[in-house]
Amino acid sequence: MSHIVNGAKAGLETIGSEPIVIRTECREQTVALGRRIGTRLTRGAIVCLDGDLGAGKTALTAGLAEGIGCRGPVSSPTFTLLVEHDAGPDGLPLYHFDVYRLSGEDDFLDLGFDEYLSGDGVCVIEWSSRIRPVLPTDCLQIELTLSDPARPDERIITVRWPGQASWLREIAREEREGKPC
Repeated sequence: MSHIVNGAKAGLETIGSEPIVIRTECREQTVALGRRIGTRLTRGAIVCLDGDLGAGKTALTAGLAEGIGCRGPVSSPTFTLLVEHDAGPDGLPLYHFDVYRLSGEDDFLDLGFDEYLSGDGVCVIEWSSRIRPVLPTDCLQIELTLSDPARPDERIITVRWPGQASWLREIAREEREGKPC
């Protein structure tokens, strides 16, 4: 079961624009969290993923893809920069970016990737901090951190979404209730 950590549980009623902080203990829990988040995303959503190398950004994205109804498996677009995942029946397409290899927002714009940001699907951008100046301020922001080198599958996941307090409360409630993976 994943857990809400860092006192976030006590402050759930007054989250506002404050983040929720969740600890997952295995890849399956990270994927399940992504799936729960994905079921709430709508056309045009932008998800910014940041965090440690190997902290589970692609695992979370695999769950997001399931949640929005994408077809096929999700893998990291590290060497291709962008992988487009087709929508399944009644689903949304996923545009999965890995901008780690870009030198900054100018590269992102020069490649025309900004056109996807107002597209018909959901954009997930790994290493989004590298291009933050060209992203809208109201993006869903998720940071994944490895919590302990002795526990390589455990991660701390911080979720922020400005202006979406009720959405954050719902995710936090599900985590607090310990919905199974």
